[in-house]
Amino acid sequence: MSTAILGMQWGDEGKGKITHLLAEEADMVVRFNGGPNAGHTVIDRGVKFGTHLVPAGCFYPNTVNVLAGGMVIDLEILREEVEAIAAHLGAAPTLLIAENAHLILPFHRLIEELEGSGSHFGTTRRGIAPAYRDKAAKVGVRAGDLLRSDDLTRRLDHRIALLQREWPDSDDIQALSGGELARTLLDVGEPFLGSIGDGAAIISTALREGKNVLFEGAQGTLLDVDHGTYPFVTSSYTTFAGLGQSIGTAPLPVDRRLGIAKAYLTRVGAGPFPTELSDTTGDALRERGGEYGVTTGRPRRCGWLDLVALRYAVELSGITGLALTKLDVLDDSAEIRLCRAYRLNGKEVDRFPAAAEILDECEPLYETHRGWEEPLGSARAFAELPANARAYIGRIEQLAGVPVEIVSVGPAPEETITIGFDRP
Repeated sequence: MSTAILGMQWGDEGKGKITHLLAEEADMVVRFNGGPNAGHTVIDRGVKFGTHLVPAGCFYPNTVNVLAGGMVIDLEILREEVEAIAAHLGAAPTLLIAENAHLILPFHRLIEELEGSGSHFGTTRRGIAPAYRDKAAKVGVRAGDLLRSDDLTRRLDHRIALLQREWPDSDDIQALSGGELARTLLDVGEPFLGSIGDGAAIISTALREGKNVLFEGAQGTLLDVDHGTYPFVTSSYTTFAGLGQSIGTAPLPVDRRLGIAKAYLTRVGAGPFPTELSDTTGDALRERGGEYGVTTGRPRRCGWLDLVALRYAVELSGITGLALTKLDVLDDSAEIRLCRAYRLNGKEVDRFPAAAEILDECEPLYETHRGWEEPLGSARAFAELPANARAYIGRIEQLAGVPVEIVSVGPAPEETITIGFDRP
């Protein structure tokens, strides 16, 4: 049994909690995209972690954790996370780093500062886009280069020479040295050198042997570099279609494609957001939901759930079921609104537009649902939810076209409801 966990919105859907829960039964957990721009909140044995690179299986001693080739990896951040988890568990997690995964280098963050790139799009300024850009331009450095110090230095010398021609007036760029940076990378990456290998092969073997493999996505569908609200997107593939490319395995026998969506909607940074609430209701959602970025601490923009966007995300990745998170954040709401369609140029439309400029012109068409106005945190079965909460979930299923399989009613692992097919 293999499962892909994919964000259905603009990231921050609560994938960390759901992935952590499902990883307990997994033989292997594979993080397949993005880098430390991701932020997953995990509560393990009562301790809260904000992780950025490590797969969720790192909290379980018998799980193999793969950082796949579609990722970009900051070795300093990875080492900090692994050491923190090792101190928490009393043993280091089992890691495999795909040899073709690219590295985020110190000058990638510097490039963002010099270019001012990301200020308009609201990126995390972690060097993600410059690292992916180097990958596409064939001047990047990969994890496997750490195993060949001469190749590592040669690649760094070449890239730095290009940068120094491009930025002749930058003292920081001119001071870069390939040999010195190579020594730093080898020092920081020393604990991982024995963990670098053929990621595609080990994943293929696990799938062929029928192991329980969990594929962990970062960010969300609406941030996909091809299918998201371009140019207000991330730099990697966040949909199911990008999974096989990122890990290097095809065909991909994934039995379950679980889409993660909040019971409302948030977005960080710039970009169109039809259902955004720039009022006290939006402020209340932010405070009750703790909507501040795990990676950056930035306040998230908040709004009502957009079913046009959710249906698009479901169709794009062939989602088989949804995990609905943070339903409890709506506990105090007397009324809850759902966006069922848009009005564009005087006409009702129910398709998500490809152009961000067109999405920005869309006016949400809402239907209003009565809230439940009671706490959900103690509910452990679907039947224990208030009638209005069950009706809200049912309407989401109707409009999204897939069943809700999991409902989160609080941040703790036990505050989770698995919905069976025999529900009333």
